[in-house]
Amino acid sequence: MVTTLEAVFLDRDGVLNPHIPGGYLESASDLVLLPGVARAVRRINEIGLPVIVISNQQGVGKGLMTWDALMAIEQRLSKALADEAGAFLARCYYSTELKDANSPRRKPEPGMLLEAANDFGLTLRHTVFAGDSPTDIQAGHAAGVGQTILLLSGGIEKYDGGDMIPAPDLIFADLPSAVDWLLENHL
Repeated sequence: MVTTLEAVFLDRDGVLNPHIPGGYLESASDLVLLPGVARAVRRINEIGLPVIVISNQQGVGKGLMTWDALMAIEQRLSKALADEAGAFLARCYYSTELKDANSPRRKPEPGMLLEAANDFGLTLRHTVFAGDSPTDIQAGHAAGVGQTILLLSGGIEKYDGGDMIPAPDLIFADLPSAVDWLLENHL
Protein backbone atom coordinates (compact mmCIF):
# COMPACT_ATOMS: atom_id res chain seq x y z
CA MET A 1 0.00 0.00 0.00
CA VAL A 2 1.33 3.40 -0.99
CA THR A 3 1.03 5.90 1.84
CA THR A 4 2.65 8.98 0.27
CA LEU A 5 2.08 9.25 -3.45
CA GLU A 6 4.90 10.90 -5.45
CA ALA A 7 3.90 10.13 -9.05
CA VAL A 8 1.48 8.24 -11.27
CA PHE A 9 2.86 6.14 -14.13
CA LEU A 10 0.53 5.32 -17.01
CA ASP A 11 0.77 3.08 -20.02
CA ARG A 12 -0.49 4.86 -23.16
CA ASP A 13 -2.45 2.54 -25.47
CA GLY A 14 -5.52 1.13 -23.74
CA VAL A 15 -5.18 3.66 -20.91
CA LEU A 16 -5.22 7.12 -22.52
CA ASN A 17 -6.22 6.16 -26.05
CA PRO A 18 -7.87 3.00 -27.41
CA HIS A 19 -5.90 -0.23 -27.65
CA ILE A 20 -5.62 -1.48 -31.24
CA PRO A 21 -5.78 -5.30 -31.14
CA GLY A 22 -2.94 -6.72 -33.19
CA GLY A 23 -1.94 -3.29 -34.47
CA TYR A 24 -0.36 0.03 -33.67
CA LEU A 25 -1.37 3.66 -33.51
CA GLU A 26 0.81 4.85 -36.39
CA SER A 27 -0.49 8.34 -37.13
CA ALA A 28 -1.22 11.38 -35.00
CA SER A 29 -4.40 11.97 -37.00
CA ASP A 30 -5.77 8.62 -35.72
CA LEU A 31 -5.33 9.47 -32.03
CA VAL A 32 -8.47 9.82 -29.92
CA LEU A 33 -8.73 9.91 -26.15
CA LEU A 34 -10.70 7.37 -24.17
CA PRO A 35 -13.72 8.89 -22.39
CA GLY A 36 -12.89 10.80 -19.22
CA VAL A 37 -9.11 10.36 -19.33
CA ALA A 38 -8.28 14.04 -19.87
CA ARG A 39 -10.24 15.01 -16.76
CA ALA A 40 -8.67 12.12 -14.82
CA VAL A 41 -5.16 13.29 -15.74
CA ARG A 42 -6.15 16.86 -14.84
CA ARG A 43 -7.28 15.71 -11.39
CA ILE A 44 -3.82 14.21 -10.81
CA ASN A 45 -2.20 17.42 -12.11
CA GLU A 46 -4.30 19.46 -9.67
CA ILE A 47 -2.75 17.73 -6.65
CA GLY A 48 0.75 18.37 -7.97
CA LEU A 49 1.77 14.84 -8.94
CA PRO A 50 3.68 14.14 -12.14
CA VAL A 51 1.84 11.94 -14.65
CA ILE A 52 4.46 9.95 -16.54
CA VAL A 53 3.78 7.73 -19.56
CA ILE A 54 5.70 4.44 -19.83
CA SER A 55 5.00 2.82 -23.20
CA ASN A 56 6.35 0.07 -25.45
CA GLN A 57 6.23 1.26 -29.06
CA GLN A 58 7.78 -1.51 -31.11
CA GLY A 59 6.01 -0.20 -34.23
CA VAL A 60 9.06 2.06 -34.57
CA GLY A 61 11.42 -0.90 -34.25
CA LYS A 62 9.42 -2.80 -36.85
CA GLY A 63 9.64 0.09 -39.28
CA LEU A 64 5.86 0.64 -39.30
CA MET A 65 6.36 4.21 -38.17
CA THR A 66 9.21 6.63 -37.60
CA TRP A 67 10.44 8.24 -34.39
CA ASP A 68 9.11 11.52 -35.79
CA ALA A 69 5.65 9.96 -36.22
CA LEU A 70 5.78 8.77 -32.59
CA MET A 71 6.69 12.30 -31.48
CA ALA A 72 3.79 13.69 -33.55
CA ILE A 73 1.44 11.28 -31.75
CA GLU A 74 2.84 12.48 -28.40
CA GLN A 75 2.26 16.11 -29.42
CA ARG A 76 -1.30 15.31 -30.52
CA LEU A 77 -1.90 13.46 -27.22
CA SER A 78 -0.61 16.44 -25.23
CA LYS A 79 -2.77 18.84 -27.22
CA ALA A 80 -5.87 16.66 -26.83
CA LEU A 81 -5.37 16.41 -23.04
CA ALA A 82 -4.84 20.18 -22.77
CA ASP A 83 -7.74 21.10 -25.06
CA GLU A 84 -10.22 18.79 -23.36
CA ALA A 85 -9.39 19.43 -19.71
CA GLY A 86 -6.26 21.54 -19.30
CA ALA A 87 -4.36 18.34 -18.45
CA PHE A 88 -0.68 17.65 -19.10
CA LEU A 89 1.89 14.88 -18.93
CA ALA A 90 5.20 15.40 -17.15
CA ARG A 91 7.08 13.20 -19.63
CA CYS A 92 6.73 10.18 -21.90
CA TYR A 93 9.22 7.29 -21.98
CA TYR A 94 9.20 4.87 -24.91
CA SER A 95 10.86 1.58 -25.67
CA THR A 96 10.97 1.19 -29.44
CA GLU A 97 12.97 -2.03 -29.36
CA LEU A 98 11.52 -5.24 -30.78
CA LYS A 99 10.06 -7.72 -28.33
CA ASP A 100 12.80 -10.29 -29.00
CA ALA A 101 15.60 -7.75 -28.39
CA ASN A 102 15.39 -8.44 -24.63
CA SER A 103 15.91 -4.76 -23.85
CA PRO A 104 16.09 -3.84 -20.15
CA ARG A 105 13.88 -0.82 -20.99
CA ARG A 106 11.08 -2.75 -22.70
CA LYS A 107 8.21 -3.82 -20.47
CA PRO A 108 7.94 -6.30 -18.74
CA GLU A 109 11.45 -5.20 -17.75
CA PRO A 110 11.57 -2.23 -15.35
CA GLY A 111 14.09 -0.04 -17.21
CA MET A 112 11.81 2.83 -18.22
CA LEU A 113 10.33 3.02 -14.71
CA LEU A 114 13.81 3.04 -13.16
CA GLU A 115 14.94 5.73 -15.60
CA ALA A 116 11.91 7.90 -14.82
CA ALA A 117 12.38 7.44 -11.06
CA ASN A 118 15.98 8.60 -11.42
CA ASP A 119 15.05 11.55 -13.65
CA PHE A 120 12.30 12.75 -11.29
CA GLY A 121 13.96 11.80 -7.98
CA LEU A 122 11.14 9.39 -7.08
CA THR A 123 10.96 6.64 -4.50
CA LEU A 124 9.28 3.92 -6.54
CA ARG A 125 7.41 2.42 -3.58
CA HIS A 126 5.63 5.81 -3.41
CA THR A 127 4.32 5.54 -6.96
CA VAL A 128 1.61 3.64 -8.80
CA PHE A 129 1.63 2.22 -12.31
CA ALA A 130 -1.65 1.81 -14.21
CA GLY A 131 -1.72 -0.21 -17.40
CA ASP A 132 -3.89 -2.54 -19.41
CA SER A 133 -1.63 -5.58 -19.91
CA PRO A 134 0.34 -8.23 -18.03
CA THR A 135 3.62 -6.58 -19.14
CA ASP A 136 2.59 -3.37 -17.35
CA ILE A 137 1.90 -5.24 -14.13
CA GLN A 138 5.13 -7.25 -14.45
CA ALA A 139 7.20 -4.11 -15.04
CA GLY A 140 5.60 -2.36 -12.08
CA HIS A 141 6.35 -5.26 -9.76
CA ALA A 142 9.90 -5.62 -11.12
CA ALA A 143 10.55 -1.92 -10.49
CA GLY A 144 9.06 -2.00 -7.00
CA VAL A 145 6.24 0.49 -7.48
CA GLY A 146 3.90 0.80 -4.51
CA GLN A 147 0.86 -0.50 -6.37
CA THR A 148 0.12 -1.85 -9.81
CA ILE A 149 -3.28 -1.11 -11.31
CA LEU A 150 -4.84 -3.14 -14.10
CA LEU A 151 -7.28 -1.15 -16.22
CA LEU A 152 -9.88 -3.10 -18.18
CA SER A 153 -10.13 -0.36 -20.81
CA GLY A 154 -7.64 -1.83 -23.26
CA GLY A 155 -6.12 -5.20 -24.04
CA ILE A 156 -7.88 -7.06 -21.22
CA GLU A 157 -11.59 -6.56 -20.75
CA LYS A 158 -12.10 -9.08 -17.92
CA TYR A 159 -9.88 -10.30 -15.11
CA ASP A 160 -10.31 -13.37 -12.95
CA GLY A 161 -7.99 -13.81 -9.99
CA GLY A 162 -4.99 -15.90 -10.97
CA ASP A 163 -5.11 -14.84 -14.64
CA MET A 164 -1.86 -12.95 -14.28
CA ILE A 165 1.42 -13.59 -12.49
CA PRO A 166 2.22 -11.44 -10.68
CA ALA A 167 -1.31 -10.33 -10.01
CA PRO A 168 -2.24 -6.65 -10.14
CA ASP A 169 -2.70 -4.97 -6.78
CA LEU A 170 -5.87 -3.20 -7.94
CA ILE A 171 -8.28 -3.55 -10.86
CA PHE A 172 -10.52 -0.83 -12.29
CA ALA A 173 -12.68 -0.45 -15.38
CA ASP A 174 -10.77 2.59 -16.63
CA LEU A 175 -8.47 5.45 -15.69
CA PRO A 176 -11.22 7.75 -14.34
CA SER A 177 -12.37 5.11 -11.84
CA ALA A 178 -8.77 4.39 -10.81
CA VAL A 179 -8.14 8.10 -10.23
CA ASP A 180 -11.32 8.34 -8.14
CA TRP A 181 -9.95 5.58 -5.90
CA LEU A 182 -6.43 7.07 -5.78
CA LEU A 183 -7.65 10.49 -4.75
CA GLU A 184 -9.97 9.08 -2.10
CA ASN A 185 -7.32 6.78 -0.61
CA HIS A 186 -4.03 8.68 -0.93
CA LEU A 187 -4.89 12.22 0.12
